[in-house]
Amino acid sequence: MKLSHMEIPPRFVDKAKFVLGVFTDVEMEYDFLLRLMTLTFDGVWRRRLLAKLEAAGGTAVLDLACGTGLVTFAVARRVGREGIVVGLDLSPAMLRVARKNKSRSSNGCTIEFVRAVGESLPFREGLFDYVTVGLALRNFANKTAVFRESLRVLGRSGWFLSVDFVKPMSSYVWFIYRFHIFFVLPSLGRLVSKHWQWTLIYLANSIQIATQPGELCTLLLDVGFRRTFLEKMSLGIVALIGARK
Repeated sequence: MKLSHMEIPPRFVDKAKFVLGVFTDVEMEYDFLLRLMTLTFDGVWRRRLLAKLEAAGGTAVLDLACGTGLVTFAVARRVGREGIVVGLDLSPAMLRVARKNKSRSSNGCTIEFVRAVGESLPFREGLFDYVTVGLALRNFANKTAVFRESLRVLGRSGWFLSVDFVKPMSSYVWFIYRFHIFFVLPSLGRLVSKHWQWTLIYLANSIQIATQPGELCTLLLDVGFRRTFLEKMSLGIVALIGARK
């Protein structure tokens, strides 16, 4: 199979099942390999997202596609002992790791993990002050539904925040970056396992077909958010977007 020709299902149910398979049997090495593959820049990107959170007494945050909890636990440290953070993910394997790490990462903050999909959130209206997504917005097939559900569960003046990989606008940067994500990373992943090679091939393809951040901001406005912002980082390969209810 040519690496550039992976077919990612566009429909919600099909893609949910596809992504669930992609992120099965990679959970134990996920945190370490993410740091390795991003040269530890993933921490820099998370801190840029966290800087947008204004922690106050009892701040409630929903972290979508939380995986092993990297963003969830960072948010918990940010909001402090009086905060409430809920991590949501479709993968039982990822959530098992997140729950295992919970005891040493809570810092006194209330943390819960829920298995569900971002397109249909099992929460009442106006429950959260922030909805966050860390390096995972590409994994949702129906982003309009995710944005609409996020708007519903956010309280007045709540914020949606996402940091994710994007296709850089510069053709020179994309030429180098494409070689890195389509050939270097899958080759390194193969040294770990065949499944990790498959996961990194998916990563490359999902970045290549990702919705551009400007279009995402337009979608956010279309569902009812009233203010958006966009910040690009690391030569344009990562974008931080936000929208206020």
